[in-house]
Amino acid sequence: MKMQEKRKISGSAAGMEVNLKKSVTEMLVLLLLRERDMYAGEVSDELDRRSCGLCGIVFPYSALYRMLDYEYLCERNPKRIAPDGRRRQYYGITERGQAHLEELLACYRRFMDGVTAVIEACREPDENGEGNT
Repeated sequence: MKMQEKRKISGSAAGMEVNLKKSVTEMLVLLLLRERDMYAGEVSDELDRRSCGLCGIVFPYSALYRMLDYEYLCERNPKRIAPDGRRRQYYGITERGQAHLEELLACYRRFMDGVTAVIEACREPDENGEGNT
């Protein structure tokens, strides 16, 4: 990516969206895998479907491999036949991944509570003059 393109993204709403997506991807993948084992393409499809296209990831392998390295996930062996008839590597969440997910969820909720508090405190006054104080 050229420097000018990076600058356009970093100083924009699109850049914020990219950073937010990076920040929550691990948590969202762990949430999905807490429900059931999935293969990489299924993880992408489910994130896309459940977020109405807002939180989809095109290439989930980097997140999956990173979480495998930290032992938050494990590969389910042997490979299974997916609904499309192909043999797929399924991933499952480990006990360590469950604990990490709980930490991520707590952190996310605390952070979002703080963001919401600031937004509410700084909201524009309505027609009755009520709003920020």
